[in-house]
Amino acid sequence: MRSGPRDLVEDAEDAVRILSGLLRRGEAGEAFRELRQVVTWKASEAGLLSPSVTAERGTAIRIRRGGQLLLVARSGTGPDALRDAAREASRRTGGSPFLKRRGGSRAPEEGAPSSPGLADRTAALASALARALPDPRGLSVSLVVSQVGVARAVITPHAAHVCGIAPRLQASGVVRRSDGRRPFAFQSCAPFDLAVEAFARSVQEAVRPGAPVPPPNGEADVILSPSAAAIFWHEAVGHPLEAEPGEKGSMLSRVARAAVASPGLELTDDPFRADLPGGYLFDDEGTPARPVRLIEDGRVVGLLSDKRTAGASSNGHGRCADWRRPPRPRLSNLVVSPGRATHEELLALCGTGLFVREISAGTADPESGRFALFVERADSIRRGRAAGPVGRFALTGDILGALRRLEGERGDSAPGAPGLGLCVKGGDPLPVGGASPSILIHGLLVRRVVP
Repeated sequence: MRSGPRDLVEDAEDAVRILSGLLRRGEAGEAFRELRQVVTWKASEAGLLSPSVTAERGTAIRIRRGGQLLLVARSGTGPDALRDAAREASRRTGGSPFLKRRGGSRAPEEGAPSSPGLADRTAALASALARALPDPRGLSVSLVVSQVGVARAVITPHAAHVCGIAPRLQASGVVRRSDGRRPFAFQSCAPFDLAVEAFARSVQEAVRPGAPVPPPNGEADVILSPSAAAIFWHEAVGHPLEAEPGEKGSMLSRVARAAVASPGLELTDDPFRADLPGGYLFDDEGTPARPVRLIEDGRVVGLLSDKRTAGASSNGHGRCADWRRPPRPRLSNLVVSPGRATHEELLALCGTGLFVREISAGTADPESGRFALFVERADSIRRGRAAGPVGRFALTGDILGALRRLEGERGDSAPGAPGLGLCVKGGDPLPVGGASPSILIHGLLVRRVVP
């Protein structure tokens, strides 16, 4: 990306003046600029196709008055795009077109996108894919792999802020074998060479043959691996604690300060975790990012908010999918405190049940509290030891019941989850991260899934 985050605020003094003059009494708002460059490869069992490079630049003016939000978006990230958006916003709010176009020619936007070192990155990715698929016979792999670089800046009536979003490598698609198909998702904001190696390991795991043995139907005690547990926490606790205006509230937000899990459990949504994909310095409304404790000592203590749901008390979690979309309260990186148990000790506590290695997708209804997790890889547990693998299944339950049946002992480490991927809410995809220890939940309902 030839332009960087600082290029978005080179005209900071003039931009702040424009926004200050635009807002009237009783109004709040900001300008938002985004520069996004994506390098995309298509990968199959036959190898890697040549990449394509796309770039997009946009500016938005947002004005809030009461519960209403006006959003005016324009292509481009230069001063003229900001002035055009401000002029239109002023017209729509009944103001006068106070901004005159400066003399001289319009500054050109960036030309055709370039990506230095693209040949080396393509070679590294192709080599990693070849190592992950040494014998592709019987496989059908269809993946889209992207390296995404995003620069964002927010201009408020007082200052201009660079948001600080890390570049990331992400992949999604489908792997097919004779024994069925499975979705694939991967995401990492590690340096490119490390991210590529992690991607190759994920592909290796994805193409392993499925298990012929079906899981038991009915209730079972279940150990979730760190990666699987991160998805459980994201769906079951994170989403229900995203504030939304005009709603009755989720079943967790309605029991604020109540003890919902065993003492010692702590969950924090932390945008400062730069090693995870959801990190940033300022949110997309210009509010300084800060960690927000959601559960403390087993009690619900927090709620993620933006300016529309909390006004000036926003805790820095107003995020948008891109410059055309309004911000809303969203998760960043959900981090769960580790415990002291080893994997063997958790197996012994479980006795008989299931060890979930990988979850491909999850859903939750925040208001009713029902959730479903779709398991791709798991092992049976017998007499406190891992036995053979079992076929795909779904785990279902209600959030409060699952938290009550959560074993007090947790795994002794909380690594980042590479399979969490993009979170889509209301049609808006956003990068999120998670880090969790292994956990044991008693009495989840297991439902077999047809391959």
